[in-house]
Amino acid sequence: STDSTATSPFNIYYMCPTFLISDSIASSPLPLSPVRIMSTTVEVVEAASILLSLQFAKLDDQARKQLHGQIQGTQLHQQQQQPNQDRPPIQALEGMIRECSIRYEKQLTKSDVDRGQGRLAFKNEYVDASLRPMLREGEILEGRQGIQVFAYDGEGEEYQMTFKGWGKMVVLTSGWNQFVKRHELREEEDFVTVWMFRRSADDRLCFAITTRREHGRHYNMKNRRAPKRQRTIEA
Repeated sequence: STDSTATSPFNIYYMCPTFLISDSIASSPLPLSPVRIMSTTVEVVEAASILLSLQFAKLDDQARKQLHGQIQGTQLHQQQQQPNQDRPPIQALEGMIRECSIRYEKQLTKSDVDRGQGRLAFKNEYVDASLRPMLREGEILEGRQGIQVFAYDGEGEEYQMTFKGWGKMVVLTSGWNQFVKRHELREEEDFVTVWMFRRSADDRLCFAITTRREHGRHYNMKNRRAPKRQRTIEA
């Protein structure tokens, strides 16, 4: 084409459907953190630069593989540069996390540490907003078997658990009792912080769970009211 605007950054930006994600930020039903917005902006700029360098070149197999490698390298660089404040502070997991949910913090209830119940319950709003979007095709919470996952504690110790629907709740079960016993978790005194993530090596769904004990934090569990300063989601 002789149109001087045909290869402008503006036109190429809108020629590629991949970049429609940037247009959807404002209309997204879920809140996007500044980190995610910044990451998306960097991704758009990097990808636009690659497209500009290609212009209307025809790609053979070798060139296509080279382009794919460039894109993967850009993604790896972004992951390395991304701040880690929303990732589990567990040294044993460094380099293992590909995709990670926002953190979930909960003061443990009586049912969370009851061996007869044997499960950690999540607030449904958190599951719908942060965990379900990370599920792959075929991973069904409501199925009888649930999803087999690995959970890691603050020391990197691995536990096999099941992530599944439990009536109207979504829970971690199976190996949860073992986790409670090992960490001697107590009702009301103990808090857990949970992240769900994809393992880089095999895309396996995993959880990271850290614990802390705060004596004197026995607020009324019946009313389910957390201290005003606590802004994290609790069930």
